[in-house]
Amino acid sequence: MTRRRLYLVIIIIGVICAAYFLYGRYQPHEVVCAPLSGPTDKGLFPAPDKTFYEMTLYLDINSSTIYGATRLNTENTSDQVLQDLYFTIYPDAFRDAAQTPAPREAYYAGFDPGWIEFDEINLNGKKVNYFREGVSLQLNPESDILPGQNIVVDLKWRVHIPRLAYRFGYKNGVYMLGNFYPILNVKEKDGWHNSYNSFFGDPFCFHTANYRVQVSIPETYTLVSTGTNLERIAEDNGRQNYLIKADQVRDFCMVIMHDYNGMQKDIKNTTVTMHMPCDKAGQAGKILNQTGEILNFYSCTWGSYPYPEFNVVFVPMKGFHGMEYSGLIFLREEFADPDFQPTRGEFILAHEIAHQWWYGLVGNDQIKEPWLDEGLANWSAYKYLEHCRDQIPPRQEMPRKGNLARELSDIYSTQDYYLTAYNGGEAFWFGLEEQLGEEKINQVLRRYLAEYRFAIASSQDLLAVIKKEAHQDMNDYFKLWFPD
Repeated sequence: MTRRRLYLVIIIIGVICAAYFLYGRYQPHEVVCAPLSGPTDKGLFPAPDKTFYEMTLYLDINSSTIYGATRLNTENTSDQVLQDLYFTIYPDAFRDAAQTPAPREAYYAGFDPGWIEFDEINLNGKKVNYFREGVSLQLNPESDILPGQNIVVDLKWRVHIPRLAYRFGYKNGVYMLGNFYPILNVKEKDGWHNSYNSFFGDPFCFHTANYRVQVSIPETYTLVSTGTNLERIAEDNGRQNYLIKADQVRDFCMVIMHDYNGMQKDIKNTTVTMHMPCDKAGQAGKILNQTGEILNFYSCTWGSYPYPEFNVVFVPMKGFHGMEYSGLIFLREEFADPDFQPTRGEFILAHEIAHQWWYGLVGNDQIKEPWLDEGLANWSAYKYLEHCRDQIPPRQEMPRKGNLARELSDIYSTQDYYLTAYNGGEAFWFGLEEQLGEEKINQVLRRYLAEYRFAIASSQDLLAVIKKEAHQDMNDYFKLWFPD
């Protein structure tokens, strides 16, 4: 080889190495928008790989108000002419003391209303008429939105955060911001799947979407959210800006907090972070290790956790033991107390983490079929404790049959909700395990995850997967839980 050719080869190798250093080694973890599979493809709206939220948010702690601007880009993939668009505006559930879903004890300073107001709404560059009812916002465009037509919605809005220890509210310098922004609902051939105000459960049904969010908060606070923080910029006015990216997530959630400690650990390709009030930080290491074990168990059993980060935040919340969001869960503060029952606390932790698979990765209509994610999350938590802790927390006597087809609106009390969605749902899986065996159940769930990853599945979709994997007649068993 001549000296000139040798120099040329060295230059080429150098360019390749530099490119790897700049674009390979430091490229942020990407969640690839994989094509959806299964019967939910046809007429899917809004389609996850075509739906993008860009939001600019400003928290004013003096008025407990978020000033927001949202640009939603999507496409009419419904195969139908759209004459309206429906959004969920969950903060309006807290306007009225008689209608709020939060329990009375969560209002630690007396009733304080929460709400959302709109300063401007445009659709494809034109002002649009809109109507509000309950927690629904209906947009009425001047002309029909045709199949395949692009949709751009611009909203300028203000949200008041109430003094409320709940999944939406604030207490002791902690702002818990679940479902705080306007989010586009799901439309299928049978119509819109609109949220409503429920005193129990999760009255939501959302497709996954991609988010780019800029958040301005006071410099004395910290922020934890769905997705990955790309950059934090300090300003000279006592505030700071976070730039956040979240791809293919079921929703976007934030916690803005004061006087918290964080502890993190890398679990394979995921950074797991535990966030606790400073006076409870002594339990962070233990719970962080448990979280890593749970994520690893579920990933190895059914399929990998898909995001580069996972956050657990202990918050002053009433009404729920925990609450799940994409890449982020809330747990009640008292679960971090050293004298809290350890098995029960770990079961709740495992249940909420299981929702990253059953609700997050595989979505469902939590209004029409609340058992789908809750029952499976319960069964998953039992399996974790059985395999990794060699212990099973005490369970109520399991029913041998029931009616899992009940919608949230057909359930009339919190106790009835838990008996149906949680106890009935887990009993379905334990009964199925008796018939098929645990390994066959895991095969079912691997296929369920593969076919409905980042999509929305129904009970009928799940039963069809079970039939394929069982290789036997399951109709008699299904009739025990889905009577005609």
